[in-house]
Amino acid sequence: MKKSLLTWLIIWAVIAVIVSIIGYSKILPGIALAAFISLIFLFKTLNDHWSGEVIDVKNEEVYNTDNDGNSSSDTVEFAYIKLANGKTKRTQNPGWKIGNKLEKRKGEATIRVLK
Repeated sequence: MKKSLLTWLIIWAVIAVIVSIIGYSKILPGIALAAFISLIFLFKTLNDHWSGEVIDVKNEEVYNTDNDGNSSSDTVEFAYIKLANGKTKRTQNPGWKIGNKLEKRKGEATIRVLK
């Protein structure tokens, strides 16, 4: 967890220094707000913990719209995970197969494949 927080701090400090050097110091409050929001997501990711089994893998169409109103679609593979508490979690599949046992440990950002 300390490594993740240190990395977060270094990245946002470098961004703030670069913005100050190039003369856009008026946007530093916006950068501070973005850093705070990213810190909230970092804590949420690191504090999350669960375990489960991949029960299904499906390809689904995901529709995207750009700023001009143009839409496009991509095919994305999702894994459906049956959690130990009985709920089902859907997440983009990084290569898991049906039957894989997964575990997300508190304090870690990665998901471990146990079997």
